[in-house]
Amino acid sequence: MNDREFNIGVVLAVILTGMLAYSNSFSNDFVWDDASSVLLHHHVQDPSQFFQLFREDLHAFGRGQGNFYRPLLAASFMLDYALSRPAPGSQPSPLLFHLTNTLWHLAAALLLAALLRRFRVPKPVLFIVPVLYVVHPLHTQAVTYISGRGDPMAATFMFAALWFSLWEGSAGRRFAGTVLGLLCFVAAVLSKESAVIYPFLLLILLLTAPSSNTVEPHVEETSSRFWGRLIPLVVGFVAVAVYGVLRATVLRFANESTSTSAGLVSRVTDALKALTVYVRLIIAPTDLHMERTLDGVPTLAVFGGIVILLILVAGIVLGIRFGNRRIAAGSAWFLVTWFPISGIIPLNAQIAEHWMYVPLAGLIWAVVETLWMILAKRGVLIQRVAGVTAFVVVLLCLYGTASRNLVWRDNETLFRDTLAKNPNSIRVHFNLAVTYEDILKNIPGARRHYEKVLSLYKEKKAAEGISEDTFWPDELEAHISLGRIYAEQGNLDRAANHFQTVLRVQPNEQNRSYLAEASLGLGKCLLSIGDTDNAKKLFEQAAKLNPQLGVQQGAMSESAGQPDTSSLKENPSTQGVGETTQ
Repeated sequence: MNDREFNIGVVLAVILTGMLAYSNSFSNDFVWDDASSVLLHHHVQDPSQFFQLFREDLHAFGRGQGNFYRPLLAASFMLDYALSRPAPGSQPSPLLFHLTNTLWHLAAALLLAALLRRFRVPKPVLFIVPVLYVVHPLHTQAVTYISGRGDPMAATFMFAALWFSLWEGSAGRRFAGTVLGLLCFVAAVLSKESAVIYPFLLLILLLTAPSSNTVEPHVEETSSRFWGRLIPLVVGFVAVAVYGVLRATVLRFANESTSTSAGLVSRVTDALKALTVYVRLIIAPTDLHMERTLDGVPTLAVFGGIVILLILVAGIVLGIRFGNRRIAAGSAWFLVTWFPISGIIPLNAQIAEHWMYVPLAGLIWAVVETLWMILAKRGVLIQRVAGVTAFVVVLLCLYGTASRNLVWRDNETLFRDTLAKNPNSIRVHFNLAVTYEDILKNIPGARRHYEKVLSLYKEKKAAEGISEDTFWPDELEAHISLGRIYAEQGNLDRAANHFQTVLRVQPNEQNRSYLAEASLGLGKCLLSIGDTDNAKKLFEQAAKLNPQLGVQQGAMSESAGQPDTSSLKENPSTQGVGETTQ
């Protein structure tokens, strides 16, 4: 093949393998945060609200106020929703949403290939890296999951920004590259906040990129040309500074909460453990799931993390020392993009598979580049055996991705699979309970998982020395749901006990709605046994706490029976669905 034919072959291989890997995800349903991102998001469903998306949190209609500013991600959901054209009062088909996720993923892989071509990597490297990247099962959390789209979207724009910023040639071409790179970078951070790593990644590529002088590549760059290459870098850092100021002021929607207040030594230890887990998942992408933690990860994993860091640093040093800056670039790429999600800087979780979306590209590049440097000096037979091995690895990854897609087909399947691997996840037990109660009408299953939520919170309070009178929002909701379930089954004593537990909480702006529901539920229990006076007081208390309940005075009398509670329940497809680690 000539270069043009080979490049076309790479593009076709990436598209073919990517579509094969994710085609069986197109029939999957909306799951988890897809409810707050799409199904409940009234602004996403209304094209006239396009500019409102740039003034609010991504989960503006979710449970609680978040601080996820991703307006372009929301805009992409708006476009999919509009093109799906759902009938009034019905949900859109998830097909287009899943297809769009896959297209963003393919775009990221193709732009990665374009970056590698700019570095003039050997053809085997240019072929295998983007193909392996596009089919790796670790990406399923970012691609199969509709709400995971922020990762491939941000990566696509960031890879495009890197490609434009590496343009060389005339002053006009460099200026155009700088402007286009800036625009793509802005689009990246408006898709997901983690794209702020862009200027640091650009610095690595600028320091390791070969000269574009293909006629005389041995000619040293002049000082003016070197400094000219740094202009996109300066522009990138200025853009990050401006973005940081805006997010800290006018675009700050809530205070960030972190999962740990541990000291620096503990955070570094956990970061090394997480690094070992990440690399293990990259090499053997099995046992994937949403609620991954470091519980049970042995202390020995810390030494594994240290060894991995030493290998990556060695890759940078030796790559530069022996004239293969591409190995250095790939190793540094992984380290720089891993550091912000390592946990050394406190985050809202210890580890998450989709955080590897951008770092994985650098690690695959460094490994494949190193292997080819070794194989290039071997015989044709060994190279062919290596080629067959690479083909088998791609097939195994393709199978792993296609298999993992099936786990995401609906909420029940996803939550059950997650609990099989992390049985003590409170929010997954809660979400599965809500799925059983509101969607599948499996009341015994709902009751079982609500009870498990309360049991796990009890253990958490005992282990951490937290007062029993401290309640988390989903703990309160679990009590209310159990009260409602027991009341409907005629077990009024147990129902009343759950409602009374909620009413022990001191009222504030955050829990008023829970107290209103508990007051209403307990009032109905009392009304059922003929205690009209106390029931009326509770109904009045519920109406005072939450006037939107619409409890009418006439409905509070014994003769009127139980009050209308239709406004109590949220949309059944979204009740209890909380934001995942993003």
